[in-house]
Amino acid sequence: MTDCPPHPPIGPTGANTGSIVTTTLAIYGILSTLITIIGKITDALDNTSPLPILGTTGAGVWVIGLSAVAAAAATILTVAAFWYDRCLSNPDGEETCSAGVIDDIQEAFSDAAGTFFPFAAQHDMVSVVTQCQYWPLIQQGAAYIHVNGTDDSPVIHCYFKSNAVCAAGLGAVIGAVILGAVGVAVGIAIGAAIGCVASGPLYPLCLLLACLIAAVVAAAITVIGAVMGGGIAAAIAGSSEPTTDDGSKPKVGDYITTCGKTIVYGVDDGARVYWFVEHSALHGHSMAGAGQQWIHTDADKNMPLDTCAALCPGNYTGVGPIIV
Repeated sequence: MTDCPPHPPIGPTGANTGSIVTTTLAIYGILSTLITIIGKITDALDNTSPLPILGTTGAGVWVIGLSAVAAAAATILTVAAFWYDRCLSNPDGEETCSAGVIDDIQEAFSDAAGTFFPFAAQHDMVSVVTQCQYWPLIQQGAAYIHVNGTDDSPVIHCYFKSNAVCAAGLGAVIGAVILGAVGVAVGIAIGAAIGCVASGPLYPLCLLLACLIAAVVAAAITVIGAVMGGGIAAAIAGSSEPTTDDGSKPKVGDYITTCGKTIVYGVDDGARVYWFVEHSALHGHSMAGAGQQWIHTDADKNMPLDTCAALCPGNYTGVGPIIV
């Protein structure tokens, strides 16, 4: 058994900025929608076009249309942000290695968000209570330290890239674009049907209501398209579950070594995680008794301390200079 370094802090260790891509695109979409609606309503108040469509003047229909388009576009951007974050981004990180005992496995599409909104599904995640020699790796630059509930042993989340998740993301974007166009048309028709005439003191309120209704309808239909497209693509891609290099399926209680790029991942509370596992190997199953399961002393005592040297020689393990 190795001498352990100081125990990392538990939970938050500093500020977490979250997912920059998702947050930025979401804010951009919301602000763009609001600015468009407000600006065009202001312009429309000075326009007294005599051309009525379903009871609403031509200028009013134009404003309603822009509101619907902005809402659909903001929704598409949000869906695309999930796809980009999950599958297209290539954040900087270090090629690292660690080993320990598995205390949890969360397969893709296993939570409510992934089930009902496939584009929001996360990749397969294997949670590993590491041998204590890897604690410096877990702590490096992290805003949060995950721990095991038994004795607060530090944990690292190991994400295995899922083809089904990426297929769902692409399918969701395609579905959102296709039904987004339908949503815009339906939103315009419903908004225009309210019949706002460009005169009288209630015209601004009427037009605002029509714009909001058009925007909600367009966004809702776009989301339906994303859900349908993501679900179909995920079904075609097939099941998703983590697999080691030799084809084995990890289980809770297995000893495992993982190699790959680690990053500080805002979506996972700013913790240092594997994004993604590139190589992995199992080393048997823990025989620890109740109350001693899935804690670092189990892995420290009952699995070799040099599995990283065998699986990924040269990868950074938390001790010494970072290998980039």
